[in-house]
Amino acid sequence: MALQTVTTIKIGETIINNFSNLQIVQKIHDHHTFSIEVRQDLLVSEFESAMPVSQRYFGEKISIDIKPLPGLDDLMIISNPNDYILQFSGIVTNIKLTKSRVNEIEETILIQGFSRSIILDNGAQTNSFTQMTIADIASKIKTGYDIDLDIQPFFKEKLAYTVQYNESDFEFLNRLSKRHGQWFFDNGYKMVLGYGGSSVVPKLAYGINMHNFYYDMKLVPSLFKVLENDNRSGEFFADNPLEYRNETDGAHQNYINKSNQVFNKETTIQINQNAVGGSGNSSLEEYSKNKIRASMGKMMEINASSEVPGITVGGNVRITGVDKWLESSYNVTQITHICDDGGGYENQFTAVNISGAVFSPETNPDLVPYCKSQTAVVIANADPDGLSGVKVQMPWQEAKGETTPYIPLLQKYGGDARGAHIIPEIGDTVFVDFQGDNAELPIVIGTLTSGKEKSGYSTPNNDLKVLETRSGNKLILDDNKGDITIESKMGQTLAVLYGDGNIKFKAPKNIELEAGEDVFITAGRNVKIEAKENIGIDAGSNINQEARNNILIKAEGNIIEKGDEKMELIDKKITINSAEHIETAQKINLNATNGDMTLKASKTIHANSGENSNFN
Repeated sequence: MALQTVTTIKIGETIINNFSNLQIVQKIHDHHTFSIEVRQDLLVSEFESAMPVSQRYFGEKISIDIKPLPGLDDLMIISNPNDYILQFSGIVTNIKLTKSRVNEIEETILIQGFSRSIILDNGAQTNSFTQMTIADIASKIKTGYDIDLDIQPFFKEKLAYTVQYNESDFEFLNRLSKRHGQWFFDNGYKMVLGYGGSSVVPKLAYGINMHNFYYDMKLVPSLFKVLENDNRSGEFFADNPLEYRNETDGAHQNYINKSNQVFNKETTIQINQNAVGGSGNSSLEEYSKNKIRASMGKMMEINASSEVPGITVGGNVRITGVDKWLESSYNVTQITHICDDGGGYENQFTAVNISGAVFSPETNPDLVPYCKSQTAVVIANADPDGLSGVKVQMPWQEAKGETTPYIPLLQKYGGDARGAHIIPEIGDTVFVDFQGDNAELPIVIGTLTSGKEKSGYSTPNNDLKVLETRSGNKLILDDNKGDITIESKMGQTLAVLYGDGNIKFKAPKNIELEAGEDVFITAGRNVKIEAKENIGIDAGSNINQEARNNILIKAEGNIIEKGDEKMELIDKKITINSAEHIETAQKINLNATNGDMTLKASKTIHANSGENSNFN
């Protein structure tokens, strides 16, 4: 049974009164489509070409209004006049000219197109958003589009780092909405991101304005736990999505219980969704909520047909006249409107009842942006958390002034209070990979050389292994010569471990050696210490010198020895030879313990005493 209606179709400035096979298909999280057939002779004068007409309509806006013929109120259940009014706007994107003698088809123009949401599908885009809410992101994406987008998401937390990677703006907003449990749809005259529902709630009574009704229940696995990593804190977290099942009540709780009785083995899901800069615990909780929402959204739906044009996708309908347990309000997720050339209208729709919850039945928290490894430039390297991370800017971010937050840097070795600490400099080109191929989890795995950034140490035989810092400090390992060289930022060689066994240390200023206990210097042959000025030796206790042969002390100036006492122990003979020998002391004792004492002078021996002289 069909409702008799009046349909007004306007394309650009042209009003079309005669048509056939009008169909409008509307789905949440998708573009709406429409198609209309119009006899060619109604749009094109005889003997004229249809091409100018098709070109005139191509790309034009279209509006379609359907409402009941006057005088049918007694055949309708009306709680609001808008219950029976359909309003749709879109854009003509395709025109086909058809005629066939074989199939006995008159010359017909088939006009097809999409809802105005199609303008958001203007080609792949790549963007990143740091510390922004879904509402902020959607508002930024909407800028520049001639479209009415009602942005009211119920999830209001800031997202640490969100990436749109090679997706159209529609694909991105749609994926973002599904991932976070938000409705996203075009209700015919405006787009909505947030909660589905409408002020108009048509009442459908089975056998009066609703003629088919099907109720579908499904078992969906929901017994699992979820694990998530937090690269910044170094921890992982676990959660159980069933803890959030009470967002819905009534039948859905029974569906979950039945599903868990059938699918009774708990599974474990490892996710990689904690975007850089985010909290692993918060990310996991949000994922768990949306994971159980995804299960509950699939557990039941109804399919029905009616003759009420005012049913809108994303809106609500009230069902009566069926099983009392099923009489309730339902959210419409899909509807197909059909109107024939006689004005007869009917629709088929799908709807869900999620017991008062506001999440989308097409929630899917696993919809992350995927991308492959690529290059980037380091923008900042002073990680405020001291985790040796860097901010980078990939080529697609540069034009828009976007960067990543501080992201992890892969080191060859590391751990608590140990490991390598080598961070690329600002301006360096690095190679970025993505954990789980998730574009929101970048990791720097190394640096890249190029024609613009050469190390300068390439050799035909790969002889050199070099570490050179920003200031010019170098460690050079030469596999050809076998040398290991350390150079300062001034280009001065400080140390060389030669391949032939020699070692050389050189400092333009000072060399300081300090040991907490002992310093040992051992040479297989000679030890030579040379100073252009002074050599100082200072011991807190004793200085011991020992030679198995001779000790030679030579000075071109004076030799001065000073101490409290001096003792010389010589096994054989002491020979002192000088131009003049003077010894002065308060008291002098000369004692020959086993033999004679001889005093000899080539001239006179003078013995002089201030008091008495005694020779025995």
